[in-house]
Formats: sequence, structure tokens, C-alpha cells
Amino acid sequence: MRISDTQFSQMMMQSLQSNNAGLGKVMQQMATGDRLTKLSDDPMASIRLLNLDREGSAINQYQRNIENVKTTLSSQEVYLDSANEGLKSMRELVLWGANGTLTDEDRAGMVAELESLKDALAASFNAQDEEGNYLFSGTKTDTPSISNGGGGYVLDGNSDKRIVTVAKGVTMESNLTAQDILDLGGGANVLNQIDALIVEFKNPSPNFQTEVGDTLDAIDDTLANVLGAMTTIGGRHNNLDLMDSAHGDNQLFVDKVSSDLSALDYGEASVRLSNYMAALQATQASYMKINDLSLFDRL
Repeated sequence: MRISDTQFSQMMMQSLQSNNAGLGKVMQQMATGDRLTKLSDDPMASIRLLNLDREGSAINQYQRNIENVKTTLSSQEVYLDSANEGLKSMRELVLWGANGTLTDEDRAGMVAELESLKDALAASFNAQDEEGNYLFSGTKTDTPSISNGGGGYVLDGNSDKRIVTVAKGVTMESNLTAQDILDLGGGANVLNQIDALIVEFKNPSPNFQTEVGDTLDAIDDTLANVLGAMTTIGGRHNNLDLMDSAHGDNQLFVDKVSSDLSALDYGEASVRLSNYMAALQATQASYMKINDLSLFDRL
């Protein structure tokens, strides 16, 4: 079968284009270190890489969530520790103040210190984070946990928990609330009980010893709640550390599989590069040689 000059030219051009495209592809692969330049290079591997990328993004989000929860819990733990120390100091003062041999000067100093400790306790539970959110107000983060409009201390906010996803199908409460810790039932709380005792210290009545006992009970119950909250925070920190470590291991696995799927074999790529360059040179040389042929050269 005779091949016309036009057909020969087309064949040469197609060969040149094919080898140029192959050369461009392998050069791009070697420049990026990635064997997959487009989905069609390896559809199955590309789909797996997309799934791995989504999994990696999810792991990163879980790790960010864990870090945020740990930050919030650590902030609450600091204020709970302060509250714990303040309540223990209050207890010592109440026991000391119950002594009937105190002088008026001693009693006045004790009352002043109780007032200061009470204010510090209220301030601890009205603490805010760096964004101005109240730490112990439940989901009402724009509302102080405790208010005092003159009729006594009221626990505002709510007892709802802020739920954060820290792993696939796993959530964790990121906060504790003032209502969980300070509410002693029936609207009673240690702050109002301290105020009632201070009134007795200033002007003792027949109810003095009863108020002392009630205050000690309120302090002890609140101390137990505070210590329970700190234990809860410690447990959550341990769980979060375990999950964060597991996420780190999973991320390493995802990165390894992704690298195995997409990483370029430079030795194989170098062979292809040489083959394409040799094919291009041979095609160009053949084209030039045959194109220069003329019937007059044969005469």
C-alpha cells in the first residue's frame, strides 16, 4: 500500500505530538514529585487519594477541636483551683469566727476577709475567656454566671453543656457550669449563706450557731462539688490526650498511604524521560531526512 506525502506528514506530526505530550507529562511529574497529574492518570488511586484527603482534613479538625476543649477545660481548672483554696480559707475563718472569745477587732477583721474571699469566689465563677465568653455560664456565654442585684446572689446562665466532636461519632462536653457546682438545691448557694453568716457575725442572734453549722455544710458541699469538677476535668484531659495521640497515629498512616499512592518513582520516570527524548529525536531525524528526499536526487 502506497503512503502519500500527506499521510506521512500526519503520521510524523502525530508521533511528535504524542512524544511531546509524554515528555511534558514526565517532566511535570519529576518537577512535582507526584505521579498523578490528573484524575485519568490512575482513576482508582485518585479516588482513594480524595478519600484520604477528606479523612486527613477530618483528623485535623478533630485535633483542633481537642485543643480548643483542652484550652477551655484548663482555664476552668485554674479558676476552680482558686475557688477550692478560697473555700478552704472560708471554712477556717468560719470555725475561727464561731469562737465566742473573739474580740470585736478580731471579728471585724474576720468579716472583712470573708467578704473578700466571697467576692473572689464570685469573680472566679464569672471568669471570661480571651474572647469575652463566660466560662461557667453553660451555653449562655454572653451572660455572667452569677449576679447580685441587691436581693442576694443568683445563678444565671444555664447548666447546658457545650458539645464538641472530638472523633468520628465521639463527642465531649467542653465545660462545667456554675449551676452544677454552686447550686445546693432550692436556690441556695454558698455565697448567700456566707452573707447570712456575716450578718450574724456583725450582730449575733439566737440563730448564730445554726448559721455557723449551715455555712459549714454549704462550704463542705460546694468544696465537694469543686473537687468533683476538677476530677472530671482531669479525666477529660486524659481522654483527650489519648484521642489526640490516636489521631496523630491515624494521620501518619494517612500520610504514608497517600505518599505510596502518589509519590513518583524517579528511576522509572527517568527511563520514560530518556525513551521520550530518544523517540522525539528519532522522529525528528526521520522526518527531516525523508522530507528532504526528492525525485531529482535519484536522477
